Amino acid sequence: MKILFGELKEPVFGDFACLIDSRYVVDLSNVEFAAKKALNAWNSGKRISKSLAIEILLYYSATRQIEIAKKIAGKKRVIAVVLDEEKFSELDFTEENFSPEYDIELIKEHYQISEEEIRIAGIEKLPLLIRERIALFSVFGE
Repeated sequence: MKILFGELKEPVFGDFACLIDSRYVVDLSNVEFAAKKALNAWNSGKRISKSLAIEILLYYSATRQIEIAKKIAGKKRVIAVVLDEEKFSELDFTEENFSPEYDIELIKEHYQISEEEIRIAGIEKLPLLIRERIALFSVFGE
């Protein structure tokens, strides 16, 4: 498994990679955390979906609802969790260095993070608030 950041010429979806819209990514370590949780669930037979790519998207989204998780699927500027490097290499993908350009309002809405939580914890703790949602999903979602 490899995590990359870059742009796609055209939107794609497949079992060879999980593509997450970069507007929902504050920190790559959260993507890695969710991917590892999803892989553990997958390997232990406690999976939710029939696709590892969707499983990772569900964990990163912290939801059991595929339709909700698909809302954060990447279409252009993406974080790619690569599962099959050979098939992924066939994409017209331009790799870049990751620099967060997240949309705080989209993140707050998706993860149900309140303004009060951000005020108390501080914006610099946003990655931890997201990781908390992923961890709680992992514990209670299964």
